[in-house]
Amino acid sequence: MPQGSTRLIERRLRSSSSARALLRGAGLLAAFSCATVDTAVVAEPGSEFALALGKTATITGTAARMTFRQVSDDSRCPVDVQCVWAGDAKIELTISRAGSADDAKVLSLTPPNNETTSGDLRIRFVGLAPAPRSTEDRTQRKYVAHLVVNRG
Repeated sequence: MPQGSTRLIERRLRSSSSARALLRGAGLLAAFSCATVDTAVVAEPGSEFALALGKTATITGTAARMTFRQVSDDSRCPVDVQCVWAGDAKIELTISRAGSADDAKVLSLTPPNNETTSGDLRIRFVGLAPAPRSTEDRTQRKYVAHLVVNRG
């Protein structure tokens, strides 16, 4: 094909509304293909599981869902500092069941306040990541609670 003809076709394609729509669609497809898929957290009774701040876990064998709402206190000793006291952390969870009011719970890393019940569930708070550092801003931490749920 002669070079002049190629340029004419390119100009027509660029000015064509269907070509612009096709290019826009290709751009959207590329953007969506790069998006991350949010996987569901499924908690098996008796096994430790990790629940990121703001995320919800379903509890196998129950209609219950547990959401990690916030870290209300984090006074744990930073890993790069010598402390006299290890400190503590408190988290807020919401347990939801269809047909029932939500159950808000506050758990501490320090026993006996690290365990609670909600209906037929026993919930134990076993850890909070990441470990604090003296040089970091607490508000920037991407918290993950480590929990164990049992039935009965």
